[in-house]
Amino acid sequence: MPATLPYFDPIKAEGYIKTYQVEGIREFVKLLYMRDICGISITDPVFLQQQEKLLPYLEEGLGPWIERNKKRTFISFQEVVGFFGNLGLNGTRIPQLVAAVDHAFASYRRREGAFLASSGKINRCANTVFLRAVLALGFAGRDDVQQTCLDYLASSLNREGQCHVRTDDNPCAYVMVRTLRWLNEFPQEWRNSDYYTAVRNIQSYLLAYDLSTADFPRRGPAPNKNWMKFGYFRSYQSSIFEAAEALVLSGIHAHPVLQKTLDVIGSRCIKKVTWKPQYIEKHWPLRILPPQRGAQIGSPWLSLRGLRITQKHPEQVPSNR
Repeated sequence: MPATLPYFDPIKAEGYIKTYQVEGIREFVKLLYMRDICGISITDPVFLQQQEKLLPYLEEGLGPWIERNKKRTFISFQEVVGFFGNLGLNGTRIPQLVAAVDHAFASYRRREGAFLASSGKINRCANTVFLRAVLALGFAGRDDVQQTCLDYLASSLNREGQCHVRTDDNPCAYVMVRTLRWLNEFPQEWRNSDYYTAVRNIQSYLLAYDLSTADFPRRGPAPNKNWMKFGYFRSYQSSIFEAAEALVLSGIHAHPVLQKTLDVIGSRCIKKVTWKPQYIEKHWPLRILPPQRGAQIGSPWLSLRGLRITQKHPEQVPSNR
């Protein structure tokens, strides 16, 4: 039996999604609304017209790989490319996306497939978010993309086959979730022994702890507060929702830890239909969440993800793009 979301009514959720109104939705989310809810093809002129409004963000973002200041963290074209990667576009036919990928590979790619931040350090969350987007956008056919992904995967595994072990000798669960999302995008022909080792060990690691409380080894005394915040994907911080979704898309459908995680996710459901987004907009380079019209406003994007992680078989799960 597959794991199920308690308190979540998929029939009501589908109805809610179909009747959700587009007025007031942020520009990026409007593309998702058109594609996932209205059923508009990504090749439809209406979709392309909306897409054109967002392409300047790529040109404006062609700066440091990761840029920090007092107001924003991890804001760069890497994150903007990550947003486009969730749309299922053919990026190879969009000059601005081709330029962004070329810019990253020419300016920031270093040995072992890693991309260096402007500080000279490797941020593994940023790397996996970017590389996942590159695959989702259709660049897997490029030799440099394939070699980078395989090199980065190989360099991410230690002698025990674990991905992304921190300096305190503990794996980073947050990065593992992002890595699993990236690996879920690998073409079948790339799925070598390193791939299967990484997926198996990430699954085993995440399911060895109580994801609902994030009790895995970490640097601080308490889990990151964003672990329990539900919303659209962020560049750096992961969440319990994203962990459950990544596990399901990797082939896990019935496991006590997954079920307990979904119990907690389901308990935060609003009126047995959906969840309200809880991410703080000031931390985003773009405002993408619908405006809050009250304390109980739900999110169709979280409903879509809720429907996705309750599917029975991987082939029935809608694409995350």
